[in-house]
Amino acid sequence: RGFSIKKNSRVLIVEDVITTGKSSLECFKLIKKYKAKLVGFACLIDRSEKLKIKYKIISQVKLRIPTYNKKNLPSFIKKIPVTKPGSRFLKWIN
Repeated sequence: RGFSIKKNSRVLIVEDVITTGKSSLECFKLIKKYKAKLVGFACLIDRSEKLKIKYKIISQVKLRIPTYNKKNLPSFIKKIPVTKPGSRFLKWIN
């Protein structure tokens, strides 16, 4: 958003929380597009279990949070109303 990456520059992708790795992989594609070099991935909280990132992630905290598919939900979770997590599509009010 509003910046470019110089060719052959070294880039470290840093996030607050990595869960699926989707945002990090979007950044990685941009790094490749600009022909820069990925140094690595870092985050404050790594809660990834089923991650698409094949590189090592350096984190301050690793949390193991179980995930379930729709057909295999424990009964105590079935009672909780469904909400859409994350902030990817939040609209900020200035």
